[in-house]
Amino acid sequence: MVIEGKRLGGTCVNVGCVPKKVTFNAAAIAETIHQSKSYGFNVQETAPFDWSTFKKKRDAYILRLNGIYERNLANDKVEYVHGWAKILSKNQVEVTLDDGTKTVVNAKKILIAVGGNPTVPPPIPGSELGTNSDGFFDIETLPKKVALVGAGYIAVEFAGMFNALGVETHLFIRHNTFLRHFDPIIQEGVTKEYERLGV
Repeated sequence: MVIEGKRLGGTCVNVGCVPKKVTFNAAAIAETIHQSKSYGFNVQETAPFDWSTFKKKRDAYILRLNGIYERNLANDKVEYVHGWAKILSKNQVEVTLDDGTKTVVNAKKILIAVGGNPTVPPPIPGSELGTNSDGFFDIETLPKKVALVGAGYIAVEFAGMFNALGVETHLFIRHNTFLRHFDPIIQEGVTKEYERLGV
């Protein structure tokens, strides 16, 4: 039995690698169109990027993957329960289902895979307008301007994607370069390139 309160597939499928790579591909296409004249193509940039259509397609792709996971569980005779579990004892969990009803499940072995939550700083004026990297995938309209806080690879990836899609992008970091845990040549190279691109 698998008990999951959100969607099957975990972070990677739902709010991580997969939807980020789909967004990265859209950003790469935008960059290719922008640079096409340098390669002899006269591609007219007449229409703005349609975020709404893109988001619907990306969300549909993720839902399709969720369905594949659910079918794979069923094919392997694994019962899938959508709800939230609370451990009652060594071999017993209480599951709160979507409709609010509760059921108790007994098992010889219980595996806990709870995931994690981002650390949210204390409230500052305007913080209610912000979101974390999970919330990025819920954005309904492409913003005209974004401020990203952080120097790690997630913030840097999002900055690159937003910038390529035509969003005025600001990246706030504590030091002179980002990706501080990466090789210095990567830090310096990416920092210079982002500055050249106007991030």
